[in-house]
Formats: sequence, C-alpha cells, structure tokens
Amino acid sequence: MNIEKHHKQEIATRQVETALLLYFAQKDLFSVITLAGAAEEIFGELLRLREPGERQSLFRSVLELLRPAKARVQGEVVAAHETELYVHMDVRHEAEFLLGRAIDDYFALTGEVSGNMRKFNEEVRSRRG
Repeated sequence: MNIEKHHKQEIATRQVETALLLYFAQKDLFSVITLAGAAEEIFGELLRLREPGERQSLFRSVLELLRPAKARVQGEVVAAHETELYVHMDVRHEAEFLLGRAIDDYFALTGEVSGNMRKFNEEVRSRRG
C-alpha cells in the first residue's frame, strides 16, 4: 500500500481541468458534470474553511446533479425530469453551469484562473451574456 498526502485544492484543480479538456474536446459531458461537480464541492469546502459561517453549501451531490432542474408544477415547463431508468435534461447546459461554478470557486480561492478557465469564460460565458 502506498498512502500519500494530496492537497484537496490540487485534486479539485485537476478535476476541473480534466472536465474542461473533455468539454473542449466535445467528449463525455456526463463526465464533465461529475468532475466539475466534485471539484466545486471541494472548492466550496475550502472556501467555507477559510470563511466559516459566511458561505452556504454550493454543492449538489452527484446524484442530485442528474435530477430535475425544475419540479413539475401545474402548467410549468419542465427543464429536466427523471424516471427510474432515464434522466431527461440539457446535458451541455448542466455541464456549462457546473464548470462555471467550479471556476468561480477556484477564482474565489486563488484570485486567478488557468488558461482553460479563461478560454471557457471567453468562449462560453461571453456568449451567454
């Protein structure tokens, strides 16, 4: 057994960078969602440690990531829904949303962004306004 010490911020940074690489390569968006969500959870935890009591949990569990964005209400348009076997959602939108949140938390922790994070902000977020 080879137990090593790994800094949580480095783990989360690698997760979001891998998610960005997958996103830009137009690869598995479900993996982008999972990686970005996990990175956001860690960054959020680190931010709460730095500023105890000032920040509520930003993370949705991985299971929750694949659940409906809006509940079905009489006449309301449903953005996503789930059955026992299927999830119906806009996968690209969810991936972009979680990447944005992970990047925001990374920036809040470090005061900087990586080249891939900057590219995402310029190419994806700028088109959303």
